[in-house]
Amino acid sequence: MTLHLTTFEGDAHGINALSDFRVQQLLPRLQAIHDKIVGISARFVHLAATDALPSEALQSKLAALLSYGAPGAAPAGKGGGDDSVLFIVSPRFGTVSPWASKATDIAHNCGLGVRRIERITEYRVSLKSGFFGKSGLTPSQHGQVADLLHDR
Repeated sequence: MTLHLTTFEGDAHGINALSDFRVQQLLPRLQAIHDKIVGISARFVHLAATDALPSEALQSKLAALLSYGAPGAAPAGKGGGDDSVLFIVSPRFGTVSPWASKATDIAHNCGLGVRRIERITEYRVSLKSGFFGKSGLTPSQHGQVADLLHDR
């Protein structure tokens, strides 16, 4: 059996997944890892698994169901859009998050033919450009940042 995966990203910037309070908590901890980190933003991205290619009507209903919360902001920070590192946080493979269980139940109660709906978080860490071009994270720094961002 083939599952079809459809991505729902909301408007141009998705649904904001990081409060100002959380940014204020995270940013100093990130800057302790690398002093060129100037900002962080996050958005929710939703994935819907269906047994068949979803019709336009189903896609429209799912898009409406998955539109909630405050719209996401443009990536934060003073660095350019190219000087950022993307981190994706999702549930462990083989598990169903409580959010997914509830969202899938709601979709089923609405009569929508989905196998599962899941929410992932896309973090964008903005870096200040270096004198000779892009700054980046070393593999060690990448791992340290990922450790701060993953769900616990």
